Order: sequence, then structure tokens, then C-alpha cells
Amino acid sequence: MFTWLALVLALAAGQTVPRTDRPAYVREGDRVEQEFRTYRDRLERFHSTLLAIIQRDIPLLQSELREPPPQPVVYGYQLLPRIVDNAFGQARPVTSFAYSWPITRGYINGEGIKLDRAEAEMQLAEKSTGVAKSTLILSLIGSYKSLLDNQRVIDQYIEYNRLWQRTIAENRPRYDELTKVYNLVQSADTDTAAAIRRVLGQPLVPSSINVLNDIENHRVVLQVPIYTDIENDEFLAKSKSVIEQVWQARDAETSYSVEIQFRKLSAADLYEGETIPQHGAHFEVSVHVARFPTGGLVLTTGAEMTNAVVKRYVALGPGDIFKRTLAHEFGHLLGFPDGYIRGYKDLGEMGLEIEELTTVFDDIMSSPRDGAVLPAHFKMIMEAVKRRSAPDQ
Repeated sequence: MFTWLALVLALAAGQTVPRTDRPAYVREGDRVEQEFRTYRDRLERFHSTLLAIIQRDIPLLQSELREPPPQPVVYGYQLLPRIVDNAFGQARPVTSFAYSWPITRGYINGEGIKLDRAEAEMQLAEKSTGVAKSTLILSLIGSYKSLLDNQRVIDQYIEYNRLWQRTIAENRPRYDELTKVYNLVQSADTDTAAAIRRVLGQPLVPSSINVLNDIENHRVVLQVPIYTDIENDEFLAKSKSVIEQVWQARDAETSYSVEIQFRKLSAADLYEGETIPQHGAHFEVSVHVARFPTGGLVLTTGAEMTNAVVKRYVALGPGDIFKRTLAHEFGHLLGFPDGYIRGYKDLGEMGLEIEELTTVFDDIMSSPRDGAVLPAHFKMIMEAVKRRSAPDQ
């Protein structure tokens, strides 16, 4: 317990006083992130020392040593991701994944042990000569590359935990229900699990979407207007091209596609005389989105990690995003929820544990990286629009 005496002593010493008013998932996240920054500083020193040894003793190997550890992810208003090509993998079985601060701390500790070994090997390399030294240096370069790749993965875990633990904490009733579904799908027979997934997959189609049904040419086009305050026209053009290329399908009789119609709004339009957020500014994304026209679809920036709210907005983070993942996020604007199921466990002072169930389903809302857009997606939207426009019975 943080006593009054400890509080007075901490203030007198100029120390930061723990804030007990913050949720447990935030407090624990801050502790884990500080541990990660300490580890990252060690890795950066390791890189600098190894580079100095190579430059001094084996300069020909200098090109083999990659860049120093990247700085922690910087996010904020108008900071955009790179849209990158997908790396397709083999179909995966139904699998459960868990993310939490204790799990992330375990990854950091594991990387620290690997770095201990690399540091010991580097001390040995400094004392060696000739072929033995070159062999050890090459081994150290390989170790560093592996440590660097793993650092990027942990960076993503931290962002993921920040995003989803906050999202779950702010929407407990909804995720309590999803946790029940998660547990049921894991234990249910195939028919029950399929029924649950069908229910989760029904789209909540926004009223702003227009269905253009060109019967003569056997063609259906979804016209999707999207408000955006993104200033980078090149990024918008690429996003439009990528999404429209992915969101196409065809069956025996009809071709299906989407047409995105960006409607640009400036920050001045949104804030109307109030202080406009500067480039890189942090804000609450949901509050920012509330400034856009009510009921409209929105593409904006400022998120720590790209995420979406069904039927409302996609908020972009700065991390690289696969083309199909961007198309998956666009699917949320059309009204589709995730085809995978996310539940949670409350770990008390350790925050929340996020539980995800992924499947072998090959549709884009179940498999963001390599799933396909199917005629069924369009037909479900068309049925929803038809029901919405039908007169009351």
C-alpha cells in the first residue's frame, strides 16, 4: 500500500507518485512498457558496441549489421501507415490466442535472457582473433537480427494490449456476451458453432450505402460515401484503389464491386473556430469522430493501432498495414463485425487477458490477412438494404 508517509517522502525526493485512480490495465501496461524501454535501451547499447567492434576489427562485415533498434511507435493526428503487399500463409486450424500484460512481460524477459547470452558472446569475441573472431561476429550479427525482429513483435503486442484492453474495459457488457460466445464455440458441436458464427456475421448496413443494381449488365455496385479529414491525397487514392480491387466478387450470373466516394473535410471544418489538432497530436478518437456528420462513415487518423467501429469509422494507426487488412477494416464500414471471436479474462491488478478464436474460414472478415471477398458478402448487404426499404407489414 502507498502510505501517506511514503507519499510525503516520494514528493520530497522528486519522485513520481503512483496514480491509483487509473484502471489496473493502464497501470500494469505502463509498468510493462517501462520494462520494455529498459530492454530496448540495452539492445541499442549492444548494437552500438557490436558496430564499433566490427568497424575496428572487421569493417567488411559492417554492411551485414542492420539498423539500430527502432524507436517506440509514434502515433497521432495525420500520421499514416504504409500500405504493403500481403504475405500469404497456409490455412490455419481453429486456434485460440491470448494476449495480456503478463504474457507480454514473459516475452520481454525471454528476450532479455537471449540478450544476456549475446552480451557474453560479444565479450568472448573481443578477446578472440582470426577466424574465431570472425565466426563469433557473424553469429552475433545473426543474434542481433533475431532480437531486432522480436522487438518489433513485442512493440505490436504492447500496442495491441493498449487498444483492446481499453476497448474491452469501456464495453464490458458487450464483451461479457462475446466471452460467452467464445467459450461456447470452443466447446460446441459444429452445427451450434456455425449457427453462432452466422449470427455474428449479419451486417448492420449503414443507410448511406447505395446499391446500384445494373440488371441489364449483370452488375451490382455498392456506392460507399466516406467522410475523411486525411490531407494526403496520394494516400487516399491508393486506399481507394486497394479497397476497390479487393472488394470484388463474381458468381455465375453477376459481378459485384464497390465504389468509394471520399468526401473531404478539413480540420477547420470539423473544429469550427476551436483549437485545431496539430500534426501528430493525441486525442480521443471517438470524440474526434463525433465531429463528423452524424450517421456518416469516416476514415481518419490518430489511433495507436488501426481499428474500426462497425458502421461508423476506421481510425488509422502508423504501423504498416496489409492491403487485405485495410480491406477488412473497410468491411466494418459496410456493417460486418469480425468473423473471429474476442473474449476476455479479468486478471485483477494485472489487467485483462484478451482471448481470440481464429478459424479456417476463408472470408475477409474472418481472416483479415488472406481472406477473400465473396458474393455472399454483397448478397447479405443487398438483403439488408431490401429489408430496410420494404414498407412496414
